[in-house]
Amino acid sequence: MTPALADASQVRALRASAGLARFDHVAVVRVEGPDAFAVVDAASPSPLFLREGQIRHTLLLDADARPAADLYVCNDEEELILIADGLSAAEVVARLEARREERVPGTDARVRSLAGSHALVGVHGPYAWEVAVAFLGPTVLGMPYLSLMRAGEIVCLRAGRTGEFGYDFLVPRASLDETERRLVEVGAPFDLARVDLAAIDLCALENWHFDIRTVRDTPLARPLTPLELQLQWRVDYARDFVGAEALRARRAAGPAVRATFFTSAGPVAPGDPISLEGEPSGEVLAAASSPTLETWAGTALVHTRLAHPGLDFVAHVADARVALRTAAPPLIRNRSLFLDPHRHSYRTRAEDVFPPLVSPTR
Repeated sequence: MTPALADASQVRALRASAGLARFDHVAVVRVEGPDAFAVVDAASPSPLFLREGQIRHTLLLDADARPAADLYVCNDEEELILIADGLSAAEVVARLEARREERVPGTDARVRSLAGSHALVGVHGPYAWEVAVAFLGPTVLGMPYLSLMRAGEIVCLRAGRTGEFGYDFLVPRASLDETERRLVEVGAPFDLARVDLAAIDLCALENWHFDIRTVRDTPLARPLTPLELQLQWRVDYARDFVGAEALRARRAAGPAVRATFFTSAGPVAPGDPISLEGEPSGEVLAAASSPTLETWAGTALVHTRLAHPGLDFVAHVADARVALRTAAPPLIRNRSLFLDPHRHSYRTRAEDVFPPLVSPTR
């Protein structure tokens, strides 16, 4: 599914109440043993400064520096849990083992897939914290962003990619149905709705969060790397990681294009060329109709010298021309940014005053 096929009612739930999602597409891998940290650190392009209970957002890159997985590394006491979007659990295990043999052979660590034993479900939205509290208790309120907490057999991860509060629950598959039943039950007073990956991806696009499913080959940048995708904050060039040599070479040459957020007056699609005053200027990377912004929105690969907000481009769609304007995100004032769990609640939402959801600068 693509963001363009997202159900508008599911997107509204993620923006106004809370949505329950099952993340079957995400790989979960556990790394155990005295040298677990060394094995994972050798594969990460960013340094893993992780205290117990903390989560690090990083990447796994191919040898040509193309992002292969959007990766969370979670420090779960004496073990590390890896949550990877873009690869299967078996592929993640294979990459870690290959990197171990290359950089830290002989280390004492066990790398294993949790695909058969565990599943990941999540609750996301401005009132997701109320659902999580009703499910696991008030301790959830003390969780900072990018942290984890154990509650019996459940590992609760506070992360998310919609711009709203997000709580993911790693649970044994044997209790998955009961976990979902319980979440639906406690979420009913908060109008918890089931949402799918298309709705999650659209909310990520609206907030200009990275989506591994948008990475593809294009003549403008083959391959796309963290440079073009504006993900250099996840890379330390001083480190020796898979893809480091290719990424340093691309950096030295200078990127030809840069991912830039835009809104458009009508439908556009990945690959549609764009121009500025008749000059070819790039192409659309990802786009979808946004029920929140009430317009089309997306990311374009724009020639670096033109990759700035506030410029009016034209997208060439078949025989039509669609107006497209680059913008500086965020265009959405996520309700989660203004919610105080000590003052607000879903029950009192009609009485609470928040800024408009859409920024007037749009």
